[in-house]
Amino acid sequence: MFMIVAPIFLIILVGYFFGRLRPDSGLSDKLINDYVLYIALPALLFLAIAQADISELQQWGFLAASLAGIGAVYILGMLVAKIMGIGLPQSSILSMGACYGTTGYMGVPILISVYGESAALPAAIATILHNIPAIIAVIITYDVFSSRQSGSKISIRQSFTGALKTTLSNPLTISVIAGLVFVCFSIPVPQFLQSFAQLLGNAAGPTALFALGLGLSRLKVTEHINSQTLKLVIPMLCLKIVIQPLITFICAYYLFGMQKTDIWMIVAIIMAAQPIGAGVYVFANKYGFKQEAISLSIIISLLIALVTLPMTLQWLPV
Repeated sequence: MFMIVAPIFLIILVGYFFGRLRPDSGLSDKLINDYVLYIALPALLFLAIAQADISELQQWGFLAASLAGIGAVYILGMLVAKIMGIGLPQSSILSMGACYGTTGYMGVPILISVYGESAALPAAIATILHNIPAIIAVIITYDVFSSRQSGSKISIRQSFTGALKTTLSNPLTISVIAGLVFVCFSIPVPQFLQSFAQLLGNAAGPTALFALGLGLSRLKVTEHINSQTLKLVIPMLCLKIVIQPLITFICAYYLFGMQKTDIWMIVAIIMAAQPIGAGVYVFANKYGFKQEAISLSIIISLLIALVTLPMTLQWLPV
């Protein structure tokens, strides 16, 4: 199984070393990331959803198990942060690190590479499930608690509306909604649109992995490795790499009766087992909280995933 996923990690490695060898290529980094985020991945997700049958989307066990894993580790992350003396709203960043993975940039390419096109639809749904709840939760938490600390007033409803606008304006979310329109109204995807989206989507996997490597090469972490930082990093790693996929599996298998051969269950577990996503660093940087700990956790979680993901895939049927 390692030989199947090895090329995927090699692409990330190529992107990492390219970024290290070309430290002046910042503008090209942005262009590549923009292409992945605004063009290639949306095309892939749109096509996966738009070509589905509406009955295929009624995967309640998959939805519930995925959300249970996300919600449980988010709450556990807040509890761990509280024990460590980190209160709201800052603890929401650590909670996001515990449940927000590289689903789009890494999960989708891995699943399609190993399981083929049958994984495209559940991977598209999972990408949105792993993005929207965590982002909305962090934005609302910071809006509400920061406003209370500053003496200003903002209602949860206002904050939720703003968070919803942010997530709905995300190109990945837009592409899935567009795909759902085609499915819900039984609109056949025209051949030219199918070919167009397929050509763009085919580039999503390798380009996203290369962009992930580029992003990691820009994170300066070596000078931040110390006992204080590791106290924050280790709980996040345990929650993200171990606890989230375990809770997702228990819910899917024991509560909802899903089978290990079911591609929807496989996708739920693999997406839950993804390393910490770079999006967490974006929010840590935005709110000015423990950027060094978050960047270190992203790097270490990716290195751990080099071992844990092949092991998880080996345990699951191909």
